[in-house]
Formats: sequence, C-alpha cells, structure tokens
Amino acid sequence: MYRDATTLEEIYRLALPQGSRILFGEELLNRSVSWACSLRPSPPAFPNLEGEELALIDVEDLRQFNPQMRLDRVVNSLHQAHISAIGVLGEVPRDAVAVAEQNQIPLIALPDSEPLLSVERTVIRLIVDRGGYLATKAADLQRELTQIELDGGGMGMMAELLASFSEQPVLFLKDEGTPIAFAGLEELTEQHKRRVLASMPSRTTLRSWLAAKFGTEPAESTELTGILPIDSKHRYREMVVSPVIVAERVEGYCLLLRSNSSASEEISTVERLAVLQGAGAAALAWSREQAVGAVEEKMRAVFLDELLATEIADEDAWIQRGHSLGFDLTRPHTAWLIQAEGIQDWPNALRQYLATKQDPILLSVRAEAALLFWPCDSPKSGREFKSVANGLVEHFTSTFQRASLVVGIGRPAASVREWLRSLDQARESWRMGCSWQASPVTYFGDLGLYQLLTGLGGSGEANRFFRKTVEPLISHDEEHNAELVETLEAFFACHGNLSQTAASLHIHRNTLTYRLQRISSITRMDLNDADARFSLQLGLKLRPVMQNRLH
Repeated sequence: MYRDATTLEEIYRLALPQGSRILFGEELLNRSVSWACSLRPSPPAFPNLEGEELALIDVEDLRQFNPQMRLDRVVNSLHQAHISAIGVLGEVPRDAVAVAEQNQIPLIALPDSEPLLSVERTVIRLIVDRGGYLATKAADLQRELTQIELDGGGMGMMAELLASFSEQPVLFLKDEGTPIAFAGLEELTEQHKRRVLASMPSRTTLRSWLAAKFGTEPAESTELTGILPIDSKHRYREMVVSPVIVAERVEGYCLLLRSNSSASEEISTVERLAVLQGAGAAALAWSREQAVGAVEEKMRAVFLDELLATEIADEDAWIQRGHSLGFDLTRPHTAWLIQAEGIQDWPNALRQYLATKQDPILLSVRAEAALLFWPCDSPKSGREFKSVANGLVEHFTSTFQRASLVVGIGRPAASVREWLRSLDQARESWRMGCSWQASPVTYFGDLGLYQLLTGLGGSGEANRFFRKTVEPLISHDEEHNAELVETLEAFFACHGNLSQTAASLHIHRNTLTYRLQRISSITRMDLNDADARFSLQLGLKLRPVMQNRLH
C-alpha cells in the first residue's frame, strides 16, 4: 500500500507538529530519512550520526551546550555528517538559512507547541512502525471526516479538512463530473477558480480511466487510486483521483490537484491517505443521503399513488400533505409518462436528472413507465413541456448511445382533482407515441382527431363499430399472413387512385383490384360508396386507440 522508506515529506506532513514551516528545501522533501535525533545539552551533541537522519535542534539547548556556537556552523557541520534535514525549535538566523541553502539541506522551523523530545519520539515511531503509524493517521483522519458528516458539516468542510491535511486543493465530483464541493483554491481569483473547475475531466474520461485500470466493476475493497492529467494552462496540471463507490456503484470522485512543481509519477503517502479517506467519507455521506432519499422517495410515490386512486373530497388536506413532502399542489401540474430502454441505472438516472431542475417533481416508477407530475405556471396549455421533454430525451440519447425514450404528456391539471384526467391523457399520448414511433415526445394537445377518438375508444358503440369495420380485416391478415389493412390504408392515402396505390405498394394493378374486392367481401362494404369509405377510414383511425386499450 505504501512505500517502505520514510520520506521527509511524510515526516513533515504526518509527524511534525502543526505550524511547522519549511524555511528552505521544499523541493527536497522526497529525501529518505532513516532516524531522528535531537541535540543534547551535553557532549556528544549528536551521538552516532550515520547519515540520512533528521537532526532536531533546540536553540536554548544549543546555547547551554556552547554559548559561542552559532546555528549556521552547526548546519555546516551536520551537512558534513550527511544528514537529510534539520528541524529547529527557536529563532533561526538568516545566516543559518543561507548555509542550509548553500549546502542543500532542508531547514524546518518547529513551533514551540511540543517539546523536542516528543517530536523526536513521534518521528522515530513513524520510521520504525511506519505501517502502524500510517494506519493510525488514516483512522484519525477518517474519524474527523466522519464527525464532520455526523455534525452536518457537509462535503465542503470535508474538503477543507483534506486540503489542510494534504496542503493541496481538494474537489469532490459527482459521477456526471459536476463539482459539488472544493477547498484549497481560496487564493485564486473567481475567474481563475472557474477555469480550474471547468477543466476537470468529463464523466466519460473518468469512467474510461477507471475501466482501463480496474475493470468495469471495481470492488469497494480495492484500493482505487491513480493520476490523471488536467487539460489546462493553469497551475494545476495533474490530479490524484479515487472513485467514491456506494453499493458497488461509482457515485463520484475525490480529487487532489497537483501544481506544476509537485508533479510526480508516484502518489505520495499523504496524497494516498487524503484521497482514499476522502473517497471513503464521501461514500458514507452519500450512502446515508441515498438511504434517507430512498425513504423520502417511497413516501412521495405512495402519496402520488394514493392521490390518483382516491376520490378527492378534501382538496386542502391533500395540498397540506403535499406541502409536508416539499410540493406546492396549488400550482398546475402536468402528467408525464416516460418509457426508456438502453439507459444504465434507470430510473435512478432519471431521478438525478430531475434533481437538477428548479422545481420539485413528483415521481412514481410503474411497470409500464415512469410517471411524473411536473409543475407549471399556465393551466391552459402544456405545450411548453414539449421542448422540456425533448431536452430530457436529448440528454439521455447523447449520454447513452443505445438510449430510446417515449414520452407522453397530458394537458395541465389546474387542481389535484384533475390530476387523474391529466394522467389519462399522458397515457394515451404515450401509447400513441409507442404506436406511431414518429417522435419520442407526444403531447395530448397535438393529437387533434385522436383526442376525440380517445374519448370514444372506451364506449361500447365504438367497440361495436370497430369490430364491424376494421377488426375483420385485421383477423384475416393475421390468419392468412395477408396485407389487406396495409392495402386499405394505402388506398385512402392515395385518395382512391388505383395506379398510385399499386405503385406505392409495389404490386400490380390487378393484384390491387383483387385485394380491394376481398376487402369489400370481408367487411361487406362497397368501396364505391362514400359512407362506406368514411366508415372504413374512421375504423382505421380508431385502430391504434382500440389496440392500445386492449394492451
């Protein structure tokens, strides 16, 4: 999981007390450190130096050891002993910093919040029991992140903690690539900040990286981390990334941005700790949100089903109940039915899409299709929703190559008493859309004659009329694999012109004449009679309405 050798960067970020400052050598933090030793106030000052140590100096102890000894001379002597770095508690003169820079020795100023011997023991523990120390740090970081979640601090506070821990900007992205929280970009201007956020990789890029490195179904137990380039001209050119996995689904990503100066082919221990614990904390937070959301969604679906199944006696009571669930039922609402195929994780994908809209939308997933009631401002026409529905269709068809949707939209319902009527209209629009397959979106107000036929479709007279006119032809075609219904539709489409009808069907005129005779014989109607022709045309128009009711 982590490298065996302890680096100065790990010591600086994980073991030295908060408030430590690098006076020189930030670019040298990748050096290995084999031990830590502090200056003793009595000889020998640094016993048994073997190289690659972190030397810790308390300026007061240095004065007790030798009042005439200057810190810059000590730095020079330690350089000759091949130490890796120096930490100083107390005032550090400029001469000492200059000698450290001359000898390329990282020099770190330590705060007086912790005794030097305690710092020494902490560093040695990291070096000797590196795995255990890092596991403890990871647990501590996870505990702090979990406490933020339990206290309701949100993803923003989590990002702030991780940015402070790693000293790098941190972002949380949802699966579609939308940033939902970030920290560590405070020093940037708003314009620069927007450019950084806009340069984050797309959902396709992130998913492609994940699939290429870990397969299409990465497990939650797998350590999923990697480095991705950022296609941008700003200071951040790389990111360390880990997916947020909830119930074996990728819900988003935790990102740490790298500046040009910190680019490396390897992920540092600090970066790994931050990004993995950040992804784990986000998974916990989002799973809790999903659990709460699932309960709330079930309550809303039950509410909608009960509303549609109940005769509305007290409208105010339903309005009040809807208000408690976050919906304003005093506004007009329009019913939609949406059938979808080829969309991954449907209907969750629909829920996520609807969550981005300004108004809360009631949703109930049914066997036939997803039912939703969309609030609107005008109770007179829902035609405006055609463009909204087309936008929904375009969103999913552009995201999923094999996506196919059929959307039926009813007229607006001015009050909850009219919701069932709007649903019936949406259902007829949806059924017509499934039958015609001409457009993915069908609005009931555009059905024209079919609005009248839809109203007639449920009557006994319409059923008897359909059985007398067109149904015998449908039965004949099914039994004999014939094409009489298609022939009759072409005949009317060509206004009774035999030559045009034969050409459109790609058959001989004599064949057409024989088929028309069979139609007259089966229906017992004379195609030369105007009333008979109208009856057969009306029967053909009723056909999709009657068949949809049968299904």
